[in-house]
Amino acid sequence: MEARPPEFDRIDREVLNLVGLARRSGRAIVGTRAVREAARGGSLRLALVARDAGENARNRVLPLFVATGTPWLECGRSGSLARAVGRERAVVVGISDPGLAARIGEILAD
Repeated sequence: MEARPPEFDRIDREVLNLVGLARRSGRAIVGTRAVREAARGGSLRLALVARDAGENARNRVLPLFVATGTPWLECGRSGSLARAVGRERAVVVGISDPGLAARIGEILAD
């Protein structure tokens, strides 16, 4: 595993805290199938894909994000993303709230 600068870890923690907030407020969509449905339906404002997501998971969601114009970013590892949403496993999480999506995008863009 490659070493990451502490700044990346801080950014991931900040974003994952917002993802947890989105989940608790009902504005997070968890799992590949649910995220794909939300992207198709136009309710997804941002998708987060775990940095360690496998090729199969990426192939199921990334072409759809491109086709629907859904913005997506890599964030965290699957374990930390899963903990943020209260699951054992999660490699893709969608955010339906425009304000939270914008804030997460700002943090990850810095």
